[in-house]
Amino acid sequence: MLDSGEIDYKRKDTRETILSKAKILVDGDWHDCRILNISTGGAKLQIGHHISHGIAVALQIGDFGQFGATVAWQQSGEVGVKFTHDAIEIAGVIMGLASYG
Repeated sequence: MLDSGEIDYKRKDTRETILSKAKILVDGDWHDCRILNISTGGAKLQIGHHISHGIAVALQIGDFGQFGATVAWQQSGEVGVKFTHDAIEIAGVIMGLASYG
């Protein structure tokens, strides 16, 4: 049984726990964030800024580039984004993050 604040859904993509600094573009403004985990489908971010559900954002991941996403949820300083970018390119980023940080 779930508490009222818990989210119950199934992920089809395996998430990799990777603590990496990043930036997120929201409504034309960049905000620092930290990637807590990532998969080809999306990422869980730690951020000190409120972002509305459903808004389109861009995630700048180090030197790997910018990747389009949509905010799926936000709760207690964490944000879940669903990538709108090509899954194969995201898989390359995940491998790079795992190898080089």
